Amino acid sequence: MIEEKNDRMEGAFSMKEIIGKSEPMMEVFKMIRLAAETDLSVMVIGESGTGKELVARAIHNASVRRKGPFIPVNIGALTPDLVSNELFGHERGAFTGAHAQASGAFERADGGTLFLDEIGTMDQKTQVTLLRAIEDKAFYRVGGKDLIHVDVRILCATNEDLQAAVQKETFRKDLYFRLEGFIIRLPSLQERKEDIPLLAREFLHEYNEKYKKSITEFSTEALDLFVNYPWPGNVRELKNVIQRAVLLTPRNVIIPEYLPRRFQLKSVPNNKIVFDVGTSLGDAEKTLIIRTLKDRKGNKTATAKILGISRRSLYNKIQQLNIKV
Repeated sequence: MIEEKNDRMEGAFSMKEIIGKSEPMMEVFKMIRLAAETDLSVMVIGESGTGKELVARAIHNASVRRKGPFIPVNIGALTPDLVSNELFGHERGAFTGAHAQASGAFERADGGTLFLDEIGTMDQKTQVTLLRAIEDKAFYRVGGKDLIHVDVRILCATNEDLQAAVQKETFRKDLYFRLEGFIIRLPSLQERKEDIPLLAREFLHEYNEKYKKSITEFSTEALDLFVNYPWPGNVRELKNVIQRAVLLTPRNVIIPEYLPRRFQLKSVPNNKIVFDVGTSLGDAEKTLIIRTLKDRKGNKTATAKILGISRRSLYNKIQQLNIKV
């Protein structure tokens, strides 16, 4: 269920831990609602750290399967020889060390939802077995002879271009078409900058409670850094940055000093000039004249006016400092 949040996130909506009010996120919320009304397979596509598992859980929790189990499996974290065992389980004696029968994720998800993260990393042999299990709603445990029937909905996620993988024949076309019944594309944090202050304040509230702190806000400078930072790690990176800042700051406001160094090395706009401590007056003066001339497209009268000197003085400086114009 999508719900309007409290005053801390005025105008925002959330579905469990998914928060936003930007147009891209409103589209995501709409797609989650639609996906929850069906029993189709769903493929969630997005960069690492965008919250793909949260979307899968939201779909499960809003669907008719909400009372059943939600079983996540990160395929990318498993070696190829372990994927089949994790998904389908094994019989006693199926391989060295298999001292007892074990249920796989398909059995544990019976009546509910199975979420396969990083589906694009699955090896071809397991892809064949997975396709058969989805189509037949039945499978064999590793080393088993009895067919096991299950009622499972499949949700999967990827940060790869699976269509390109299909063309390269590293991902089976028939499995791709079986999984792409419903596609939800998650925006990167860079694409939903409007949500950054909302998310930052929500994470601040979360870590205030966790660490028994009473930090009230972010400084304007800190929020500006957040909004202008590219966030290659997306929401996960933002959450980690807030956690670090809450732990480090002794104040009740988070300022840039308590953010990672990469935030304090922000780029300087083209119309700004910054000099390192230790720059000589001559070098600073030369840089200032060159940049101002460039900004004024070589107009010396305009340049002299900006610099607060006469046109004659500007000519003298150009000669003294050996500036090529």
